[in-house]
Amino acid sequence: MGRPKIRNRMSSLAAVFVQAIIPRKVDKDAQAALYDRFNIDPKACVYCGSAATDQDHFRAIVSGSRPSGYFHTAENIVPSCGPCNQSKGASDWRVWMESTTAKNSPTRKNKPGTAERIALLAAFARTVDKPSLTADEMRQAAGSELWDGYWKKLAEIGQLMDRAQEDADQIRVALEKRFQATLELR
Repeated sequence: MGRPKIRNRMSSLAAVFVQAIIPRKVDKDAQAALYDRFNIDPKACVYCGSAATDQDHFRAIVSGSRPSGYFHTAENIVPSCGPCNQSKGASDWRVWMESTTAKNSPTRKNKPGTAERIALLAAFARTVDKPSLTADEMRQAAGSELWDGYWKKLAEIGQLMDRAQEDADQIRVALEKRFQATLELR
């Protein structure tokens, strides 16, 4: 297993920056009605049919380290299993489901009922076929100075992470040398 890199955490940090600002509106009654309408079992993964352990954003809320315009809403939350949720990530649901190369995609795993689930999800997808807000609308709502400053901070953190990684590489070498010296003294 390779050594973790500090900069590799940037996508997680970007997701937190998005999660911190996007609207969260999940009306449980509306969600239950929506699931009933589309025959979605809240206890089963909509992608593969296994037991649902997670909730997935059907349409990714992060795109290119920025809000996609899809939010944390009843019509954008679906039950999923952990492997499907992690494998799908920010991918388009249909591209991922039909993929023969994406790890854990139902098509790649030859999961029974995949074609039926794709048809059901295609109908469900039409309930939210475009983002709630465009990037320009989000920037305008927040005000350009505040919006741009917020994302500038994320970039600055990325630069600090790069510098921290450089320091970590030097520290690791120094510690490895000292550690090796203590082993030779034993």
